[in-house]
This record gives sequence, C-alpha cells and structure tokens, in this order.
Amino acid sequence: MRIDMHCHVVGNGKAMDDTDVFFNPDSSPNWFTRILYAMIEHNLANSGAKLSGGEEIKADDYFKFMTETLAQSKEIDSIVLLAMDAPYDPATHQRMDAITTLYVSNHYLYDKVKKLNEALTKQGAVNKRFYFGASVNPNRADWKKEIDYVINETDAVLMKWIPSVQLIHVEGSHEEYYKTLAESGLPLLCHIGPEYSFPEGVRDIDRSRLDPSKDLDRFGLLIKPVSCGVKVIAAHCASPVFPLIDRDETLRFYDFMRAMNTGGKVRLWSDTSALSLSTRIPFLREIVENFPPEWLLNGSDFPIPIDASAHMPLVTYKMTPKDYSEILKLTNPLDKDIRIKAAHGFKNDVIFGNTEQVLRMPLPKP
Repeated sequence: MRIDMHCHVVGNGKAMDDTDVFFNPDSSPNWFTRILYAMIEHNLANSGAKLSGGEEIKADDYFKFMTETLAQSKEIDSIVLLAMDAPYDPATHQRMDAITTLYVSNHYLYDKVKKLNEALTKQGAVNKRFYFGASVNPNRADWKKEIDYVINETDAVLMKWIPSVQLIHVEGSHEEYYKTLAESGLPLLCHIGPEYSFPEGVRDIDRSRLDPSKDLDRFGLLIKPVSCGVKVIAAHCASPVFPLIDRDETLRFYDFMRAMNTGGKVRLWSDTSALSLSTRIPFLREIVENFPPEWLLNGSDFPIPIDASAHMPLVTYKMTPKDYSEILKLTNPLDKDIRIKAAHGFKNDVIFGNTEQVLRMPLPKP
C-alpha cells in the first residue's frame, strides 16, 4: 500500500474544542509564519481547492479538497491526517491557550476520518482511504485518559509530536508514556530540526541559537523514547529549511541513526516529508546517497508547499528534462511529491513498504 503518512490538517475555527480545527494566526506577530500561512492559502487555491473561509481556509473546504486529491491520485492509496495537541505547561500541566496556533483534537479528527472514508466509498474509491494520526501531549494532566482513548477506541496509526511547539521535553520523565506507546505498537512521529511553521517553533530556534541545549527539536533527544522501546520516526531527515541560516546536521543525523539501528534491527526511522520544498534541494543528494531506503518512510508534509518548478533538470540532483517535463504537467500535489522524489533517486517502492510495516495498521474487518 502506498501511504503518505505525514499530512497536516488546517481550518479556521476559533474555539478550542472537538467541533472544528482551531487556528489562531494572531498567537504571535511573527512575520515569517504569516507569510507561510499566506503561501499555503495561495498554493491550495492554485491546486484547485475551493476556499470559502475568508482569510483562512475552512476545515470542511480542506477535507473536501483532500478527499478529491486522494481519490484522483495515481501515486498514493492512503493519507494519514495528523491531529495536533495544544502546548501544555510542563510544570503546571495547564493548557496554554494564549500561545496555541493550531489545535486539532483527537476526537474531532477521528470522527472526521471515519466520515471521509464513508465519502470515498460512496464515490467508488474503494482502494483509497484516510488514516488517523493522533497527538497527545505528555504534559497533559490527563494524558493517560487521552492516550487510552487513542489506543483502545480509535484505529490510530501513529502519535505525532512537534516538541518545540507543544513544549515537550523529549528526554523528560515520560517513561510511562513511552512504555504505553511501545506496548501498543503505536509509533511516535516526532519533528526534528528547524521548525518555522509555528511561532513557538521560531521562538525555540531563536533560543537555541543562544544556547543549543535549549533546542527542544534536537534529534539527540530521541535516545530516550528509542531506549524505552518506542518505534520512533524522525521527520524530514533532520535537513535544514534555509541553507544559509540553519545548521546542516543531515549527515550527523545519519550517524545518529546508524548508532540507533545496530544489530540488524531498525529502531529509528526518518520520513521524506517536506523534502520537495525548494529550500531543501541542496540536501537531497546527501540524503539519497547516505540514508538506506530501509530507514525511510514516505510523507509529504502537505499542505507545506511542494515546489515542483524549482527542481530544474541539470541543476538539481538526478532530475532529467523528461522527468521535469512530466512532473510539471501533473496537477495532483501528492503525485508531484512522489514523482519529484523518484526523479531524485529515492527508492519509493522500498519506502512505501517500510511505511506500511512501521505504522500501527488497523486489523482487517471480518
């Protein structure tokens, strides 16, 4: 099965509850995140999404677009839609509404995924489906109750964290949480590297430039969940977002993965999400040439822009004029993402196989 296991959810709801996608772009006046949100709106509109949400896209518009995109895709069979828990104060365990930019509750998204799959079936897209990616912040006072719901009452395929945004100290005292994930077989998809999509992520980058030990998205922190037996998926191969600003730690991360994956057993994977972003083009060669495909899973990071036109032949690694011409003719953004990676040398068949094996896939219905 060809799965995109890293797709975000967007919306414009203003209440932090289980009825909509909460989005508050005013949680910080950061200029970069505002530009990014405008770019996402623009790219969705150019991809054919019908937007009726005013300044921000409505969740229902986005879900309709994603359903059409999946149904029409020739490269992808399934999409994992990701919930996004709020930041919680590590000391008081209180939800920090004032700095929450995006909140997608598990209850809301799981219910939505079931309805989307019903819509796909009615459309006759019998070999297409959405999967539910959960998000539970371990700083919550009620994390045990929430994770019990995710594991026992949903068919969640993974757990998603962005430590800098959710204020999660990965190396903290979360042994019981990690044990719960390990016993359930639910992998942890954890963002690593620079995080520019959220104001808190940008603030974390600013803090880490003054003191690297304060960087909550350091890949070295993943030793803790891996040592607790959790299947960990590190996003983006630790690649920089901006070549002239961010440290290039891609090969250091490869060395880290090699240390984690000793004895012929893979304990730490990475995904290919957001590698089609134009600013990551300089790092594709070192990823393709060094990272074994057996360590990689497939993801797009959609709706982060997929910059097909930037991957020019004879300039970017392995891209041929024929591949480039064919990719530019595609209208489906997820198909573009897969074809871009294939043109650069990613062994997609192996990577798709890994993805299906690592996720906690639902048991077939009798």
